[in-house]
Amino acid sequence: MSNQFTQDANDQKKWIAPTLTQPANLQGALKSGKLLFGVALTYPSRHVAKSLAMTGADWCWLDAEHIAWTQTLLVECIQIIIHESGGKMIPIVRVPSSTAYDYMMLVPLGSSSLTWNPREEMKKVIGACRFPPIGHRSYPPFTFIPGLNDHTPEGETVFSLANKHVAIIPQIESGVGIKNLAEIVAHEEVSAFMIGPGDLRLDLGLPQNLDGDEPTFTAAMETASKVAKERGIPIAGFAVGPEMTKRRIDQGFRLLLGTMDLYAIIFGVMTDIGTGKAVGEAHLQAKASGTV
Repeated sequence: MSNQFTQDANDQKKWIAPTLTQPANLQGALKSGKLLFGVALTYPSRHVAKSLAMTGADWCWLDAEHIAWTQTLLVECIQIIIHESGGKMIPIVRVPSSTAYDYMMLVPLGSSSLTWNPREEMKKVIGACRFPPIGHRSYPPFTFIPGLNDHTPEGETVFSLANKHVAIIPQIESGVGIKNLAEIVAHEEVSAFMIGPGDLRLDLGLPQNLDGDEPTFTAAMETASKVAKERGIPIAGFAVGPEMTKRRIDQGFRLLLGTMDLYAIIFGVMTDIGTGKAVGEAHLQAKASGTV
């Protein structure tokens, strides 16, 4: 592994599962202390998923709560991301609801992390996400073919390896969540926690934004940093632009969501079109005035 603080392609390869049907080792990546930069897939599209998988991002966030994913399309995009990236891009799914069905559907299909809004007891969530003896989720009878895609290191099974690879990441986006944060992340099966700044700010009575310097928001982020440091786990969340990125790193963020397809397409096109118009206008104005 390289000595740099961010991941390169060789670092990414370390977390690839024995077969691409199995979830990548996100727990290991988080424990490495490296900065993991990700992209959000906001278009529920196989084609966009395939394109993002080629970008070299460390992880891809699929938000199944705010985006109209069908279960079939979500599963297909998870697998597209894994296979098109050669296993180097790790899919992280925000679970759309707090039911055991959602957790059990996603774990055996390649998702290396599950985030959700922690409105229920942690034991219930962990039980649904982990195979025995840690949890009680059912084995996937139609996922692994003996001798073909169930290869594991000696002494491991696809079930024990999934328990060691898949990360459980609570989504914290309310004042109550911040108040109870230490209790929420106390269980050893929690690998990190994710801050949802927009909803957190709204819940605190502040304007919707990804960041801010209001005392109540600053205090909430300081609490998050303190709990993360005491628990020894990283924080996940948005880090858009140089200044926010530096601030989030100092606050203990290591799973950084730096961009999303929606904004990249819209603002990228606006920038390129704006540049083209400015260059074209300036060039012809200069020719018209005889200066070139």
